[in-house]
Amino acid sequence: MRKVHLFLVLVHFIYISTSRSDSISERDILLQFKGSISDDPYNSLASWVSDGDLCNSFNGITCNPQGFVDKIVLWNTSLAGTLAPGLSNLKFIRVLNLFGNRFTGNLPLDYFKLQTLWTINVSSNALSGPIPEFISELSSLRFLDLSKNGFTGEIPVSLFKFCDKTKFVSLAHNNIFGSIPASIVNCNNLVGFDFSYNNLKGVLPPRICDIPVLEYISVRNNLLSGDVSEEIQKCQRLILVDLGSNLFHGLAPFAVLTFKNITYFNVSWNRFGGEIGEIVDCSESLEFLDASSNELTGRIPTGVMGCKSLKLLDLESNKLNGSIPGSIGKMESLSVIRLGNNSIDGVIPRDIGSLEFLQVLNLHNLNLIGEVPEDISNCRVLLEL
Repeated sequence: MRKVHLFLVLVHFIYISTSRSDSISERDILLQFKGSISDDPYNSLASWVSDGDLCNSFNGITCNPQGFVDKIVLWNTSLAGTLAPGLSNLKFIRVLNLFGNRFTGNLPLDYFKLQTLWTINVSSNALSGPIPEFISELSSLRFLDLSKNGFTGEIPVSLFKFCDKTKFVSLAHNNIFGSIPASIVNCNNLVGFDFSYNNLKGVLPPRICDIPVLEYISVRNNLLSGDVSEEIQKCQRLILVDLGSNLFHGLAPFAVLTFKNITYFNVSWNRFGGEIGEIVDCSESLEFLDASSNELTGRIPTGVMGCKSLKLLDLESNKLNGSIPGSIGKMESLSVIRLGNNSIDGVIPRDIGSLEFLQVLNLHNLNLIGEVPEDISNCRVLLEL
């Protein structure tokens, strides 16, 4: 028994010694990171000192129960410099969040070693160069946000190689071109992606709605084209769909407006044509509907008036005709109505005056007759008429 006891004591001593050694080395790694910072205007790293307590006094650092670095969260600290390759030696880190800083260069290639990472958020920095292909090897990654940087080139085909755990990817506001890799449909747990404000061409990947949990699609302000109506309507779980400012054509996917969870629907500034069609059972969650600047024809369907939670209705700059549905006054949550630049005729419904939250009423360049109803004076927060 005595030998067994001594053995256990020795094992415990070795574990503690190793842990302390690793903890000390991790402190050195973070001090190297601090050394790569050229400007720290808010003294965010002032607590990062050689004799400091890594887990309790280093600002932005969270450790796991074993005393190893688990998270680095330096949010909106305006740090300037480059990303130190040495961070790749943090063996247990799960979260790297450097949103809202001024880092330049690219993610170091050594970061391929960070196999424990769940989250990479380097949004709103000044990073540049191609999207690193090694990201595809980070098989534990759940959340990737490279938005609002200066990344260039194409989205690597391999980016979605090991994406079984990936839930969200944002590459928005960069200088990325090429097409969206079809391999994205392999990400079975992907809840959303944002590729807006780039120079992407081609079509939305076929079978994009085969992703069973997909809720957010944002590809706004690209050069994407094709007929998307049939495919998008298969994404029954959608909460947000933003296809605005592209070259999509055919019928717009208005059937999405009946989906239970949809809150935001934007198909503006495309080449969608045809009629909106009757909308039966508009979602009670829908708050934003923008189909402006297309080639839509026909009347505004009365079914749109059933979107009771709608705050913005923008159908401006189309080829719509008929009259403004009188029941528009029952949409009590509306704060913005834009119907200008169409062939709509008739009169302005008096019931619009019952919209107490209405701030914008844009009816310019229509074929309306009669006077503006006095009831509109009841819209006490109206800023634009």
